[in-house]
Amino acid sequence: MLNEKKVLDELTRRRLPGQHRVQIGHFEVDILVGCKIAVEVDGYYHALKDKVALDASKDKHLESLGYAVLRITAGEVKNKRRLREFGARVERYYQDECQRRRREPGAPLTAGVPQEELQQLKAKLEQEERDPQEPEVNQERELSEEELFLQAIEDLSKRSKD
Repeated sequence: MLNEKKVLDELTRRRLPGQHRVQIGHFEVDILVGCKIAVEVDGYYHALKDKVALDASKDKHLESLGYAVLRITAGEVKNKRRLREFGARVERYYQDECQRRRREPGAPLTAGVPQEELQQLKAKLEQEERDPQEPEVNQERELSEEELFLQAIEDLSKRSKD
């Protein structure tokens, strides 16, 4: 956990958007950078036979979903030069990801925002729009992608301040 924090601090220092402990399917990613970069921090227990097989399965699954999986060992995290080199590597992957997303015609503003968060945000906003003193109306206004995107940005900025 301490090593993950050190990696997250390095990525934050580089102003990379990182989310700690993100669930993707039935796997948990140590750090998700951008939309499709999974950063895994491997402690000593990752060398155990069962863990090696599980990590390989996890990597294969994430890669099949379009994620880039980048791993760093605890020993490398403790070496400042290695940690900076790893941060630079993640930064290059992130810049490449941003370039690819810019080239995608018609990509929605919410591309890359986790769908579960968007659904929770949408439900929350719709609930706030309802007047609690008036009876519920069956016709609920759907939020546009722009409204969802702006709300997600606001929520992310609040989280980063906390």
